[in-house]
Amino acid sequence: MSDPWEVLGVAADCDDETIRRRYLELVRQFPPEQHPERFAAIRQAYESLRDLTTRLRYRLFEAGKKDNVEAIIEELACRNTRRRVSLETLLSILSQR
Repeated sequence: MSDPWEVLGVAADCDDETIRRRYLELVRQFPPEQHPERFAAIRQAYESLRDLTTRLRYRLFEAGKKDNVEAIIEELACRNTRRRVSLETLLSILSQR
């Protein structure tokens, strides 16, 4: 899969609402009946980024690059002041690794 942020056309540090709005814009622009392949790529990118937990899971397991766990935790603590992943959630995701 290509970079989901690039597919949706959003910045890597955007919030859940921005991702959701952009996804809905793209679905209207590329309806599944007329653009099935493009829609599938958009849907897959949205599923990877739809909320903070799935973005974290994507970065830990599915991204082609190996992200440093400490850097991810620091990023979550600094950039996402609206909503944070609980330590319990983070540990459960890491235990699946």
